[in-house]
Amino acid sequence: MRPRLKDALHQRDGADLRLVYDRRFQLLINDPDGAVERLVRLLAEGGRTVAELAAALSVPEADVITAIGALDRHGMLEDGDRLGRYGPDAAERHHSNLAFFESFASLATSREDLRQKLAGAHVLVLGTGGLNSNVIPHLAGLGVGRLTLLDRDVVETRNFARQFLYRWDDRGARKVERAGAWVRAFDPRIEVHTVDGEVDGPERVAELLDRYAPDVVASGIDRPGDVDRWVNAACVPRGVPWVRGGMWVTQGVVYSVDARRGACLECFPPGADGSVPGEENDPDAAHLRAARLLYRSRPSVNRGIGPVAGLLGAYAAFEVLRYLTGFEPPAYAGRPLLIDFADGCTTSRVDWPRDPDCPVCGGSPGSVAVTGGDGIAPIREEVTTP
Repeated sequence: MRPRLKDALHQRDGADLRLVYDRRFQLLINDPDGAVERLVRLLAEGGRTVAELAAALSVPEADVITAIGALDRHGMLEDGDRLGRYGPDAAERHHSNLAFFESFASLATSREDLRQKLAGAHVLVLGTGGLNSNVIPHLAGLGVGRLTLLDRDVVETRNFARQFLYRWDDRGARKVERAGAWVRAFDPRIEVHTVDGEVDGPERVAELLDRYAPDVVASGIDRPGDVDRWVNAACVPRGVPWVRGGMWVTQGVVYSVDARRGACLECFPPGADGSVPGEENDPDAAHLRAARLLYRSRPSVNRGIGPVAGLLGAYAAFEVLRYLTGFEPPAYAGRPLLIDFADGCTTSRVDWPRDPDCPVCGGSPGSVAVTGGDGIAPIREEVTTP
């Protein structure tokens, strides 16, 4: 290990040494004899082992280890031995990605380690419409190594309010084929599989998971109405996290499901009568149920303009990124994010309690399984490997 200082600044303030990496935080260290400052200068140069640092400072190794541990706990250090794997071309391509990951790196996990997790990752993208046509460019920009895209539709004129993967001349073309072509043109090093087909039940989702073995599912299919429950029923028993975003008139939502971290979708199903778990003692529950039933009776209208789809897609892509790299824990598993488009896009979080009797995630791991079976309609597949 060769610890090195991140892109941090240091400054003396009397007997104290101030270190600043993020403008939101500062680390103030009492350093009357300047020993810590000398260590920081050596760490900024990089390239020295703990023993070499101790020798250069003429102090015991134990003192250096203690100081390095403190600096690492405050997010100031990386291990230089875990850097330098990128040549000039790759370093230029991922310049901003690496700079972002520096903020979350440590002696144990470098910025390049986090980027490499993306290079080896595989995301199954269900639907290439409003939500995921905004998620896909984010995943491609991050350099996710493998994408499997599924859609059943063609590009339509109404798509152009919010789906910017497509071009005017693409109208009438198969949507998933054009989405795959966009990714290949953007970065030919990304492996892309395109599946021209639909999701018509949990068995179809299970078949896709078993065939492609993705790390995460980004789901953006709106029809049929039960499609989210199908994705949930297939993903949860297989331990595959899935991320979803959507909107109701003026409110957006982004959530993820990972049975290891919280509730699944089946834990919070609205009843046929419009009831929601937890409202039993609410004096207005009857009115709330009636309002939900009335709302359901209206034909669905897609109100997702470009900024709405872009915002939801960015939040969803961030959640996928959390699962793929672990740079921080998933934020919306068991705590969906709500976005109020009628109030300056303010956000809030709601708790999504787990149901211990849930038929999908309430039992022991693997107690519920959905497998592919007879009657699955054929799908057309195109695979390209750089």
